[in-house]
Amino acid sequence: MKRTIIILILSLVGITSAQAFQDKNVETGKDVLKLMQNQYKDTWYKHLTFTQETIFYGAGERIERTQTWYEAMSLPGKLAIKFDDKASGNGILFNDGVQHGYANGMKIQEMNRVHDMLVLGFDVYHQSVDKTAEQLETYGYDLSKVYVDEWQGRSVYVVGVDKPDSTKAQFWIDQERLVYVRSLTIGRQNTIQEVRFNKYQKIGEAWIAPEVVILINGMKGLEERYTEIDTPDTLNPLIFDPASFVEADWDPAD
Repeated sequence: MKRTIIILILSLVGITSAQAFQDKNVETGKDVLKLMQNQYKDTWYKHLTFTQETIFYGAGERIERTQTWYEAMSLPGKLAIKFDDKASGNGILFNDGVQHGYANGMKIQEMNRVHDMLVLGFDVYHQSVDKTAEQLETYGYDLSKVYVDEWQGRSVYVVGVDKPDSTKAQFWIDQERLVYVRSLTIGRQNTIQEVRFNKYQKIGEAWIAPEVVILINGMKGLEERYTEIDTPDTLNPLIFDPASFVEADWDPAD
């Protein structure tokens, strides 16, 4: 009798999960992006700042060094990172699909690059579904494929594959919260880079993951821990201008 009851409960759980998937009419990854955009398009923060403890790992997951990064976002498409100090001449700027690198107050790099973590974690709520889809497809995500799985005890949409397959690019979206929690991409020599957005917490009517972990072939390579998280109404636009990135004042009110 107990065995019968257990089987019945498991069957009902399976049906509920399947119905949740079907009721939302999710057949493609683009459908998942639509759900995300619709859920938070009016409530997701426009600007974000935080201090990041950046931990670099070497062989055997031994900590090699740590560094403080200061980060600011203006969504969609803009992420500024200063190393060690907000007034530093060293950092990286992502501005509408272009990555700029700075060292000792000089720009040393300019290359086309869409930051997929920025797109999946933040930009998706502030730009069209078509633009998000186009950007993600450049990373090799097959948006025609999606299935439902479980991650850290929660139901997720897995976009990019239609069944478990760690050899192909995919991103994982929490089915209830509609936030990005995990992705796998394939790099040089078939290395697998895994990104995890962990420990989500509410921030207004939206969310933030104050811990990000990056693994290479299953081994921890980088960990990010966020503190001093803020969602200001405005930010100095010069922070995100490649020509003024080095000199821009990050604390104009101080």
